[in-house]
Formats: sequence, structure tokens, C-alpha cells
Amino acid sequence: MTDFVLSNGLGAWGSPIVVVGILVLILTIIWVILKIYEKRVERTRPIEHLCDYCGHMVLAVSDCHHAPVKERFLHGICKECGRETRLVCEKCKRPL
Repeated sequence: MTDFVLSNGLGAWGSPIVVVGILVLILTIIWVILKIYEKRVERTRPIEHLCDYCGHMVLAVSDCHHAPVKERFLHGICKECGRETRLVCEKCKRPL
């Protein structure tokens, strides 16, 4: 039996458990790379919101200067003055 295993090349890998472990390791590395990509690249894309008043998909702007904002949960930070502000519609200037 041992000669059969060694002649078929399974002895070089040790056992099928090692092969499965290597496949799991490769899939985990691919998953980590995709998560890093999502965190770095997808985060930089602007987020569009549906405006309840005008019905358009719009970008959020600040209430104070109508400038672009760095979005947080339910509020944003104005990129012009750096203070916290409400998010308003880019077109109709009403709260989102």
C-alpha cells in the first residue's frame, strides 16, 4: 500500500488534509486581499443618496457652505470649514 501511495505522488504532499489546508490558506489570502481593496478603493468613491424632496440620486453637501463633505453616520464634516454639519441635497439644498 505504501508503494502505491508513493508511486502516485500522494506521498510528496503527505496527506489530503495538507492539500485542503493549503487550499484554505490560499482562499484566505485572496479574501484578505479583496477586503483590503474594498477598504482602500471603494471607500474613496462618493456615496449617492436618494433625496426625499426632489427624487434624484444626489451627492450630499454641507449645510453651512454647500461644499463637499466627509460623511459620517447621520452627519458630515464640511471640507471647507472642517466643522460638523447636516447633510443636504446637492440640487435642492434640503436635508437628506
